[in-house]
Amino acid sequence: MKNLSKFYDRFWTEDRGEFGGYVRNLELPSFFKAGELILDVGCGDGTVGEFLQSKTGVKVKGVDISKEAIKKARAKGVDAKLGSSEQRFPFDDNSFDKVFWGDNIEHLFDPEKTIQEIKRVLKKNGKLILSCPNMGYWRYRIHYFLFGSLPDTEWTGLHPWKWAHIRFFNLKILEDFLLSNGFKKITKVLGISERRLDKPFLQFIPSLFGMILVLEVLNE
Repeated sequence: MKNLSKFYDRFWTEDRGEFGGYVRNLELPSFFKAGELILDVGCGDGTVGEFLQSKTGVKVKGVDISKEAIKKARAKGVDAKLGSSEQRFPFDDNSFDKVFWGDNIEHLFDPEKTIQEIKRVLKKNGKLILSCPNMGYWRYRIHYFLFGSLPDTEWTGLHPWKWAHIRFFNLKILEDFLLSNGFKKITKVLGISERRLDKPFLQFIPSLFGMILVLEVLNE
């Protein structure tokens, strides 16, 4: 864990680009309502939490493994605490209306530990908002067919053994994962892509035309 903390401390000392540069971010307000208490798992430097607080009127608390990220998040008005996504969260049971788990699951060795912690801190009938790269995206399927290798969903140009993404999901895998860990049902699926050819189909088949998936999931 110490080495992982150092890795992400270095990661968050660098400029991570403009908030609007990641198209997923601009779609998030539709999932939240004013007055809700939100936990941002793997909150990073608090950019998303700051945006949600200013645009939707929610209150965001965060948890992240990086001291550098926590310092930046607090400077942006996000009540962030130090902690790993794969260990017990520093929050009480049944304390959050919603949990935002954004593009973190694909980085984890033990996502089942994380999902159980999310269930623990969510209120009854609370909701999880989960986003991650979609390996069911049609261009990724063609890439695998043509080249026999997974696409680089981080756009780093690195060899696969150097990727930070270590787990890969499509809608079916996510549904099985969530339901097998005690969530009631997926209540909304949003596919996200900036590509012109994808946009007309996102509403109808998000699992095929979304480069990114955002799921709203109901807790028991």
